Amino acid sequence: MKHHYLGLDFLRGLGIFFVITLHTAFYFYHDIYDVDLNNPTPIITLIGFLLMFAGLFAMISGLVHTIQYIKHLNEDYSRTKYMLISGSLLLVVAYLYFLFTGPGIILFDLRSMDESLFVSLINQGSFQALTLERIFYVDSLVMLGLNILLLALLFKVIKKHLLKEKMPLYLLIGATLFMALSYFRIPLYDIYLNAKDNNQYAIMILLNWFVAKNNPILPFYAFALFGAWIALLLNKQSFKLLKKWVLPVGVTYFIVGILGYIFAPETMLERSIDLTWYFIMVAQIGLFMLMILLALYVFDFREHHSFFLSKFIMRFGVAGLTAFFFESVFSALIFKVLNLFVKIEFGIPGAILYGLSLAILWGLFFIIWEKKSYRYGVEYFMSSILMRFGESSKRDKLEKGQS
Repeated sequence: MKHHYLGLDFLRGLGIFFVITLHTAFYFYHDIYDVDLNNPTPIITLIGFLLMFAGLFAMISGLVHTIQYIKHLNEDYSRTKYMLISGSLLLVVAYLYFLFTGPGIILFDLRSMDESLFVSLINQGSFQALTLERIFYVDSLVMLGLNILLLALLFKVIKKHLLKEKMPLYLLIGATLFMALSYFRIPLYDIYLNAKDNNQYAIMILLNWFVAKNNPILPFYAFALFGAWIALLLNKQSFKLLKKWVLPVGVTYFIVGILGYIFAPETMLERSIDLTWYFIMVAQIGLFMLMILLALYVFDFREHHSFFLSKFIMRFGVAGLTAFFFESVFSALIFKVLNLFVKIEFGIPGAILYGLSLAILWGLFFIIWEKKSYRYGVEYFMSSILMRFGESSKRDKLEKGQS
C-alpha cells in the first residue's frame, strides 16, 4: 500500500490556504457587524460556506491515520498508543491555540469580538478575560484531536478484522449510521444552550465535545469514518475500485444534501444548529469525497509533473498548522502596524485582498523555511514528541519537503 499521497497534501494545503485567507478577510471586514444574516450578499454567503470546510480536514485526517495504522499493523509497537498520544497532544495544541492565538468569536448582538489573549492584547492593548464561550468552543483542532482518539479506540476493537474483505462495507455502513445519529445534535444543542443559560456546568461538560459549537463529535466523527473507509479502499491499490465506490456514494450524499438545503430555511450564516446545518453537513460529506477522489486521480493515479503552484500549495499541507496557529496574531499585528501610518477600513474586496496577501506571504516564508526542514514549528515539536512512540510520517514530510 502506498503511504504518502500528494493529492491529500494538496487538498489539505489548499484548505489551510483558504482558511488563512478567509479568516483574515472575515475578521477585518469593517462592516461585519452590519451583515444582514437573513439576506446576505452572494460573496458573504460564499465566504460563510467556505469557512465551514472543517469536515475536509476531518476526512483527510481519518484517511491518513488509517493508512498509517495499516502500515504499522504488524509491527511490535502499539500504533493505538501512538494515536492516543497524537490525539491528546493535538488537543493540548488546540486549547493553547484557541485561548492564546486563535481567531475572534463574533458577537453580532453586542457588536464586539470575543478575542483570544494575544489577539486582544494587540487590538485592545490588554488581555481580554477568557469567557465560557471561548473555553468551551470546539474548534477544528479540538475536533481533529477527538477524532484521532476515537479512531484509535475503534481500531483497537476491530484490529484483527481491519483488512478483511467486507470491512470497507461495514465501515461505510457505520459511517452512514453515525451521520444519521448526528441529527440528534439538533435537540441536544438546545439542551446544551439551556444548561449554559442556567449555569448547569455538569451538563455543559458532558455534552460539550458532542454537540457544542463549532465542530463537535456529532457529526464530525462521521467525516473521519468516511476517510477511514476511503483508506481501506485505497489499500487495494486500484483507482477503478476506489472510483466504483466513492463516486456514487459521494454523488448521492451531495445531491441529498443539496436538496435538503434547498427546502430548509436559509439560516447558514446564523450558524444555527437546525435542518439547514444538517443538510449542509450531508452535502459536504459528498463534496469532500469527490474532491479527494479527484485529487488522488490528478496527483497519485496518473503521471503528475510538479509545478510551482501545486508545490506552493502543498507546503501548506506539510507545515500549515504553524501558519494556522499564528495567523490571527500575525494578521492583527500587521494591521496594527499599517494603521500607524494610515487609517484602514476594509470593504469586502480589500479584506479578501488583505487575507490573500498574508496567505501568500506565509507561502513565500514556507519556501525559505522548507530548506531548514521546517524546524521549530508546531509540527516539528509535535513530531519530535511522537517519534519517541513510533514512526512519524509527519517528520518524514518535514525533512523531505516538496522540493
